[in-house]
Amino acid sequence: MEKKILDNFPQQIPLFPLEGVVMFPNTYLPLNIFEPRYLKMINKAISSDDRLIGIIQPKTLGLKNSKTSMYDIGCAGKIVKFEEIKYNRYLITLKGISRFNIIKQKVNKQNFRIADVDWKPFTQDLIKVNHNDNFFHLKVALKKYLKLNNINFNMEIIDKCEDLNLADQITMICPITSKEKQLLLETLLLSKRNHLLLSMLESYNKEANLSDIIKH
Repeated sequence: MEKKILDNFPQQIPLFPLEGVVMFPNTYLPLNIFEPRYLKMINKAISSDDRLIGIIQPKTLGLKNSKTSMYDIGCAGKIVKFEEIKYNRYLITLKGISRFNIIKQKVNKQNFRIADVDWKPFTQDLIKVNHNDNFFHLKVALKKYLKLNNINFNMEIIDKCEDLNLADQITMICPITSKEKQLLLETLLLSKRNHLLLSMLESYNKEANLSDIIKH
């Protein structure tokens, strides 16, 4: 069934490179589009049948030219909400559909990137996940991380969250490094991403505690 669905996926999609931003299947990513070339990209995407855009991270942060190298793996999102606002800006929301592997890419005549992509390594992204992971330890580590980094957040929301892809949502909003976000994105199974993110947060928390002890 999943392979049959993949057969209907486009073999070429536009790419939107974003530093420190990743998206996962079954998550939502709001974006504010204002750069002329990406306005053109959105116009093309919304006129297509699939309305897909590939979110990808640049490997070298701070560089914004056509020669900037990209990671090979990103996630495609479907435009599910579109609003045109003043001053040549679009507000869109993407829903994560599936990760992809870039085969080759280029900058087109409209100055945005397009890529030939392979969906097959990520067929499990189209499967509804059922697992019995306990998020208790992940939530405890997240709350401690937020507190140690003086990040204001409604902790009750964390306690009440029962979403199966909690780790993916945390990865998207948490200020961990771009390389760590990419590592999580490239981890195939959701259960393994849960454990890997927990390990990362606990490592940050231990470092912060040690630093606090040394200061005092």
